[in-house]
Amino acid sequence: MANPVQTVVQHLNRSKAAFLKGETLRPLVSVAEALKIVITTQIHSQDMSKIATLLRDNLQNISKMQEVAKHLPEPLTYQPGAEKQILAQIIPLVKTLHKERKREGMDAVRARKLKIDHAIIHGTKAVQAGKFDEAKKYFREATNLHTDEDAMFLIIADRLQAAEVYKESFEYLRSALQVNPNDRKACDMVVTASEKIGNIERGAILLKKISDKKGATAHLNFALARLSGAKKQWAEAEKFATAALELNPSLLDVQKFLRKVSAKAAKA
Repeated sequence: MANPVQTVVQHLNRSKAAFLKGETLRPLVSVAEALKIVITTQIHSQDMSKIATLLRDNLQNISKMQEVAKHLPEPLTYQPGAEKQILAQIIPLVKTLHKERKREGMDAVRARKLKIDHAIIHGTKAVQAGKFDEAKKYFREATNLHTDEDAMFLIIADRLQAAEVYKESFEYLRSALQVNPNDRKACDMVVTASEKIGNIERGAILLKKISDKKGATAHLNFALARLSGAKKQWAEAEKFATAALELNPSLLDVQKFLRKVSAKAAKA
């Protein structure tokens, strides 16, 4: 079992080190851990003298921190035998600071999401006005703020395609498919963009890269089948459509497409 005196000293040394690094919660938590041991353990008076000095220093440091001081009616001080009372002061402080950090975190998340919304709104208005460079700047701002707002990629691609800006939509469709390679709408939009810009191969390359990286999916294979069909590569289209149905036999549009390309492949 660890020597309780050594453990208390370690906690208090950690508290001082954290204070010197500019941390707020760690100094409090470390002092609280030290006090719990002091309260529940019999410590020799000679060892307690050393601990008392460290406690005084750490409590002075803690009381200097503005984030802590604003919650204290008076600075924390150490008196021998008052360890329980000091701990009773520190524990509510730790809880209060935890709540403040959590609230600040939530406020930051809300602010970030609001910035994303504004960027997408401004980007949409810009693309509708034909200001594509300006729109690109706003959409880039939104994606740079991304953490878990995965739906934004498809939203931006959809706004671009609604304005008949198909080439630029590939970047966002790629990101959408990296998040969900079986997103039916994203797969459909890749096919649409490829057909609209007259470059079927671009969409096929994108989908194959996603398939290699993330694994084949039913809708991804169907999109590849449709692109192969657009190039009149009937056997290839048949292969991808069959693979799509193997992954999801209930897709009626794929069944219909497979019958069509199978007939054409047979004739070819």
